[in-house]
Amino acid sequence: MAKITKLPGAAIIGGFKGTIDYYIWNGIACVRKWPRSPGHDRAPAVEAQWSAFSEASKLWNTLSPEVREAYKRMSAGTHLSGRDVFTKSYLEPLIIRLE
Repeated sequence: MAKITKLPGAAIIGGFKGTIDYYIWNGIACVRKWPRSPGHDRAPAVEAQWSAFSEASKLWNTLSPEVREAYKRMSAGTHLSGRDVFTKSYLEPLIIRLE
C-alpha cells in the first residue's frame, strides 16, 4: 500500500484496472498492486459459506429503502456498514437489546 495525495480521475483508474487498485482507507487515498487470488483451494468450511453469502447479497438488493435504512442505523457507531449488519444477521442470529 502506498498513500497518495488524491485519487486520479476515473479514466486513469479504469486504465489500470486489473493492475493497480486505487482505494480510500480511513479517509486516506491509497494505491496498491491489484489483489491476486492466493491460487489454492479454500477450506471446505469457507466454500460451504459461499452460497449463503451469495443469497444474502441477492436479498439485500430486494429490501425496501426503509429496511435498508434501518440496517444502516443499526450499524451507526460501528466499523460495519448496513449491508454488513444485514449479511451478518443472515449468517448468524442477530440479538437486539431493547432498552
